[in-house]
Formats: sequence, structure tokens, C-alpha cells
Amino acid sequence: MDTLLTYAQENSSGSSSMSTIFWIASVAGLWKMLEKAGEPGWAAIIPFYSSYKLCQKVMGNPWYWVRLFVAVVPVIGWIAAFYFKYQIGKATAKSFGQDETWAWGYTFLEPVFNCITGFGDYKYYGILGSGDTRTGEARKAKTVDFDVVKQNQVEEGVVINDVRQDAPKAEESEVEFTLDRTTDD
Repeated sequence: MDTLLTYAQENSSGSSSMSTIFWIASVAGLWKMLEKAGEPGWAAIIPFYSSYKLCQKVMGNPWYWVRLFVAVVPVIGWIAAFYFKYQIGKATAKSFGQDETWAWGYTFLEPVFNCITGFGDYKYYGILGSGDTRTGEARKAKTVDFDVVKQNQVEEGVVINDVRQDAPKAEESEVEFTLDRTTDD
């Protein structure tokens, strides 16, 4: 038994370091999300206050997060807590102009999705997305902007610019194609 306890104590730093990394990522993303929502970012550092502020900004009910304490009740409480966590994720997705499917990301991978939302180009639209005036198509549209940059390519010692130039023509093939057009008049 002493061997198991010693092993657990020596190897416990790995899981705590991953927990610390996840906590830092979650706080960093939530910090930026709260700033986008017009709240002070430092609120993300304080555990219960950050949940209070998030629920206030995305749901309009700052005390909704207290429902997560139902998780202390075995089985039924865990299911209820999962449901409440999903509802907070759905409200967060709507408030930042994302599709409702993002709620699953906020439910299962909160640190990752907080960082994507906080550091990404997502805008805060108000409680449950009330200020989002975009059409349904615009909400679902996934657009990517690419800058066109003129670059030179070197191909076998010949510089070819992105501007269309007379390129060498392909060799003619030995296969001949004919088109016999018959009409039934």
C-alpha cells in the first residue's frame, strides 16, 4: 500500500500541470470574452465571480450558474448539471454570434472554445444574441478572407509571375477527335 501511495504522490504532478494549463487557457479566453462584452477581464480570474459575470452577460440571469451545484446529487444531479452547462454554452454561442452547435464545444471543451471566441474575430451581440441583426444565412455563412499577394515563382530557371504570361503549350496528342453531327430533319 505504501508503494501505491508513493507512486501516486510522485506522479500526481502530471495531471495537476494539465489542469493548470486548462485553467490558464480557460481564464485567458474568458478574460478576452468578458472584455468584448464590456466587462473587466480580471473577473475571469475569480472562480465564482467569473461564472456570475458570464451568465449575466450571455443569459441575463447572473445567478443561473448556481444551478450547477445540483451536481452534488448523484446521477440525477449530474444529468441536470450537464443540461445546465449546455444551456450556458448555448447562450454563450448565441451571444457571440455563433451557431447553437458551438454549445457542445462550450460544454465539453470550454478552455478551447473560450480561447477561440476570445481571441478570434467574434463580436458580442448582447444577451442571447439579441443585438444580432444578421440574417440566418449570414449567421451560418463561413467566410474566409484571403489576401492576394503577388509572388514570383521559379520554375526550371524561368521566373513566372502570378500575372498570366504565355506559357509553353502542351504537346499535341496523337489522338484525333472528330465530331460527327447528324441531324434527323
